[in-house]
Amino acid sequence: MDFLNYTDWQDTADTLHMLLQMSGKVKLLYRAKRPEWAHIRQYLTLDGISTGIVPEAPVPFEINFDFREDQVVFRNYNGKTEKVALEDGKSVGDYYRQFMAALKQIDVPARIDVKSQEFYDPVDLDKDGKHRSYQKEAVLLWLDNMLFADRALNRFLAPFRGKVTCPAYYFGTMDLSCLVYSGEAASWGREDKVMQYAFDEKCYECGFWPGDPNFPKPAFYGMPYPFVRDLQGNDKFLRPDKAFFKPEKQEFFFTLEDALNYPNPEKMVIDFCRSGFDLVQELSRWKNIDWITRPLDYPEK
Repeated sequence: MDFLNYTDWQDTADTLHMLLQMSGKVKLLYRAKRPEWAHIRQYLTLDGISTGIVPEAPVPFEINFDFREDQVVFRNYNGKTEKVALEDGKSVGDYYRQFMAALKQIDVPARIDVKSQEFYDPVDLDKDGKHRSYQKEAVLLWLDNMLFADRALNRFLAPFRGKVTCPAYYFGTMDLSCLVYSGEAASWGREDKVMQYAFDEKCYECGFWPGDPNFPKPAFYGMPYPFVRDLQGNDKFLRPDKAFFKPEKQEFFFTLEDALNYPNPEKMVIDFCRSGFDLVQELSRWKNIDWITRPLDYPEK
C-alpha cells in the first residue's frame, strides 16, 4: 500500500477538508445532540464518506461523497437526488453555493456556520477562493489509507465488552477516530463548549490522521483522557518499537510509513492501539476495567 505525506497533497487535502466540513455542518444543523459529539460523525463507505441518514430534517436525507465517480450525491427519503461534481479548479466558495442549491432542491434548506473549524488557515467557506485543487489520485490513495485504518481500528475494538464508538470521520480534525469508554465521569472543567462536550468521561481514543503542516506524516494516534503528560517510566508498554509519545501533544503516535515497514502492518497498528490502552491502565487503572475487557463468549457456530 502506498501513501502520501500531507505536504505532498496539501492543496487537495485542504479543499477536501473544507468540503467535508460543509456536509458535517449540515448534519450538525439537523441531528439531535448526542454525548461526545456523536451526532456530527460521518462514516466511511467503500467509495468515500457519507453523513449517513439524517432523520430529523424536514425530509430525511443523506450526503454521500463518491470519490470513485467524482461526485457528491444529495438524496432525500422521497427519492429526490442532486449531484455536485468534484473537479479540479472549482473553489470551495463555488462548492458552497452548489451544496446549498442542491440541499434546497431536495427540500432540505440549510444555513450553516461558514467559519472553518480546527483548521490551520481559518477561512469562511462561502468566500473561500483559495482552495480549489482536486487531484483524484491523491484522494483515492487517502481513501485507501482510511479503509486500511478502519479495518485495523475495528479489530482493535472487537474484544472490548464495554461501550465503544466505532471508527468515524470527524470533520474538524480530518481524522478517523474510535473510542473506548470507562463509564466514569471526568468533567472538562473549563469554559470551552466544544471541549466540554467532547470530554466528559474517562476514555481512550485511537485514530488515523493525514498529518498537517507541522507534522506532515500520516499517522495513527492514541489519546487518553484525562490527558497524560508523563509516562512515568512505563515506556516499555508502548509498542511497536517505532511508536513514540509526544508530551507536547499528550498523545502516542505510530506513522503509517513505519507501520508499512513491518511484515504485518495491520497487526502492528492493532498492537499500537492496544499498547497505549494498556499503558493508560498502568498509569490510572479504570474502575470497571475487568468487565470492560472480559472476553465475549458468543458460540463459534
